[in-house]
Amino acid sequence: MQTALGPSAIKAYDPLLELESRPFLRRILADASGYQDHIRRYAGSLTLLVVYGHQVKSNDDAFLKLAEECVSLLSNRIASGGGIWPVDIFPALKHLPTWFPGAGFKRNAIVWKKKMEEFVDKPFEFVLDEMRRGTAKASFVSMLMDSDPKSKDTAADAQHDFDVRWTANSMYSASIDTTITVISHFILAMVQHPEVLARAQAEIDAVVGSNRLPSSDDREDLPYCNAIFTECLRWGVPVPLNLPHRLMEDDIYDGMYLPKGSLVFGNIWAILRDEKLYPDPDAFKPERFLDAAVDEIAERRRDPRTYVFGFGRRRCPGGNLVESSAWLLMVSMIATLDIGKAVDEKGREIEPEVVFDNAVFRNPNHFKCSVRPRSEQALKVVMQEDLS
Repeated sequence: MQTALGPSAIKAYDPLLELESRPFLRRILADASGYQDHIRRYAGSLTLLVVYGHQVKSNDDAFLKLAEECVSLLSNRIASGGGIWPVDIFPALKHLPTWFPGAGFKRNAIVWKKKMEEFVDKPFEFVLDEMRRGTAKASFVSMLMDSDPKSKDTAADAQHDFDVRWTANSMYSASIDTTITVISHFILAMVQHPEVLARAQAEIDAVVGSNRLPSSDDREDLPYCNAIFTECLRWGVPVPLNLPHRLMEDDIYDGMYLPKGSLVFGNIWAILRDEKLYPDPDAFKPERFLDAAVDEIAERRRDPRTYVFGFGRRRCPGGNLVESSAWLLMVSMIATLDIGKAVDEKGREIEPEVVFDNAVFRNPNHFKCSVRPRSEQALKVVMQEDLS
């Protein structure tokens, strides 16, 4: 994972990230009301490109449709309620026959397993076929498969293939909904705080100009845009109640005895609403991150990245990819779009109705908004043909 998706490796994917930004901007300008579908298409296409080297050409792409179906299964069925099922608490339930009343979880598991295995195997085999033909694009899978020469140990080779195959799948599943949630909250924040968008646009105009889209090379020179992104991670809290961890041994925390085998959830929502770390925590205030912390420990404590991507072995494997891709898309939108409240037929502004009903990801349901090009020059930049 560190070889292909560590902070130092993500830089190699910058051309792929930039390749998907301009088509997204065109789609959202053509149909602002479908912004959630456009974000999903962007996140899915980008992840397929980075992980498997597969470029999506249309909404009917077979891999994209398969991926969306499986991610929906994972977040809305398999992991709903935190991923805890009665059989996890009472292991004896696994011996129930599939026909027995109450054994619907076993029947569902058979169907879901087959679908998930299809999602794991098909894109992976696509990469292997492309590598055999010598036409494979640089990707997470091709990098790891090419860097591991075949040994005489068949079992070791099989284990390596298995590990890469399933790690690649987890990359897609872990990054797509997180990206969608972060960008949806960014749009909501810009709708509710036009003064923040105006200040960010002024910063980009001063640093980048109006003749191109921002790139990752501009990031160090865009402190306010960086603060907006960081505040989106904190204020939005993509996964408020982290995936569960199981204690491998007895432990004591804050005077409480926790026996081995206990399931522990990290309450990310509570951490990122801690008034000691974030005064006025419910407010969207990017400026809170403009001033340096008193020391390195304090900076790590207040940085939402320490928490939003999870903890330990269950930390989101796509965190670095989400960070880079969502930031680039965000600043590209700031540079070229005016985002605000929708208006009705009488020209009155419509307050966005914000509803959350996803069991795992804190992704706001569709809300009305207005998206239009900032200027004729911004529109020209968006409509330029990519040179790649």
